[in-house]
Amino acid sequence: MTYFGTNLKKIRQIKGLSQQAFAELIDLNRGVISSYEEGRAEPKIETLLRIANYFGIPTDDIISKPLTVNQLANFTLIEESIPSLGIEKTIDFKELTLEGEKKDIQMQKIFAQFDCIFFVDEDLSNKSIFEKEAMLFLKEIKKEAKKHNNYLTLNKGVASISDTFISDTVNYAIVGVLGSNLYGVQKTMLQRIELLEKKVFGN
Repeated sequence: MTYFGTNLKKIRQIKGLSQQAFAELIDLNRGVISSYEEGRAEPKIETLLRIANYFGIPTDDIISKPLTVNQLANFTLIEESIPSLGIEKTIDFKELTLEGEKKDIQMQKIFAQFDCIFFVDEDLSNKSIFEKEAMLFLKEIKKEAKKHNNYLTLNKGVASISDTFISDTVNYAIVGVLGSNLYGVQKTMLQRIELLEKKVFGN
């Protein structure tokens, strides 16, 4: 027997998440979270690692001892894990000017452009132009003040892409993409349109 279920419930409650919200956060269903918390099931190693890494909690701690509310509330476990990351090379982003010069850039300038990041899952990949595990940089849109090329909406744990603003739901404008070859997709689409035009108009 491990302390995983008890610790999982504490983490969820400290974060103010329902079982459903927690399940969506780590790509599981609510029933699985419930079975973990009630001790009816133990997680797969990949699930354990995903949860531990997401919240910055050592895997040994999450299964071998009861975590205190104080530890989780004050992020002491996360702070303890930071020194081990210090040996890694610091990422240094530069802004490239029109003159070809590279200058320091404040990360706040970049982060101000979006509210959150969404990782494309297999389902969304199969029904959109975005590749699996691509990162979509999103800006929540309350009302359509200006037109965006693509919007992401969530409905009962399913993500969808639309080229129009959908009322009565939360819309996220896709303001940036990392990890999808959109240029290649667009080029292929243009080539198909050209071929179709030649077949129809004979030019």
